[in-house]
Amino acid sequence: MKKHIVIVGGGFAGINLIKSLVNDNRFIITLVDKNNYHFFPPLIYQVATSFIEASNISYPFRKLFSNYKNVRFYMGSLVRVIPETKTIETENGELQYDELVLAMGTESNFFGMENVQKCALPMKTIDEAIYVRNYMLLTMEEAARN
Repeated sequence: MKKHIVIVGGGFAGINLIKSLVNDNRFIITLVDKNNYHFFPPLIYQVATSFIEASNISYPFRKLFSNYKNVRFYMGSLVRVIPETKTIETENGELQYDELVLAMGTESNFFGMENVQKCALPMKTIDEAIYVRNYMLLTMEEAARN
């Protein structure tokens, strides 16, 4: 019987783990991520500054693993882990697992400074980078009109 490995997080850690296990037929692997794409964070500032498009630094998970029969993708955000039943709950449903790997990455830290958190424009995700880009472009357009 194959072991079901659920990996939460499709960043570098999650992807590299899948790549190391993908040819091992003892496992069925499910990748859970809130986005349906992997992206390259070191270039996110170039999306925010309109130098490149978001599609240049992102790649769909389903396409990335389409050649492997033992890997599937499940889009969802982790809500909670229920270790007693070896289940995770996402906002889209529940998944059973034999082994669970949490590789969810980082989040913006404002070090308890509420004003910074209120006024800052974080740039950890593609959506945030596009927001920063649009904010800068609209601000420059407004400045050009005045």
